[in-house]
Amino acid sequence: MIDDYARWADTDTEKSTVVELIGYEPYPGAIHGEPVGALQFRATMQPTPNEGPHVACFESQFDFWGVAIEEPGEWSDDTAVAHDIACPPDAKRIPPPVDTRLVDVVPDGAEALVVEVLTNAPSAASADDIVAEIVKRMPQPTGEREVAFDPEATVVDGDVGFAMGDGDDCLLVKRDVDGVQVLQVPKILLQPGELGCAAGTALQPGDQLRSPH
Repeated sequence: MIDDYARWADTDTEKSTVVELIGYEPYPGAIHGEPVGALQFRATMQPTPNEGPHVACFESQFDFWGVAIEEPGEWSDDTAVAHDIACPPDAKRIPPPVDTRLVDVVPDGAEALVVEVLTNAPSAASADDIVAEIVKRMPQPTGEREVAFDPEATVVDGDVGFAMGDGDDCLLVKRDVDGVQVLQVPKILLQPGELGCAAGTALQPGDQLRSPH
């Protein structure tokens, strides 16, 4: 997670001539609630045109919620969120760590493909048959590091439920006696611990797919 904070800090200070990211340090083995690492910064200030620049370095620790503080209510205390450190003699702006993680997405065109496959699938088609056909023809994502979510399907008493995605980006489709329908389900019901973005969710009764609020 400290890598994410380093990337965000680099973006936020990219055009700054005052604050620069000069280092980052992960804390391996940190548990939830503890700091996951620290970022080091250099600040260069020139109070007046006739004075030389004043350079200072500081470090901030970060946890799951952001800058780590020891006591609640210390957010406005500069010394609590930024700790003075000696400036390394070779301090300079550094690039953040490269993000190599894959990004799961529902590719453009996936909805039309799923509707077509479910519309044309034989009544005897199994869930594995449906998933295999969709995977074979799935449009390729175009974004950097993007890969398609793994699709899933279920067949219950001849009805087909299909799901692809997660709680934030979920494609749900079902086929029943009324034909093929793309379902619009409130995001709150698609989160972990709720119905979730799952093939079985697509086959839930309509009254179970309405917003609870």
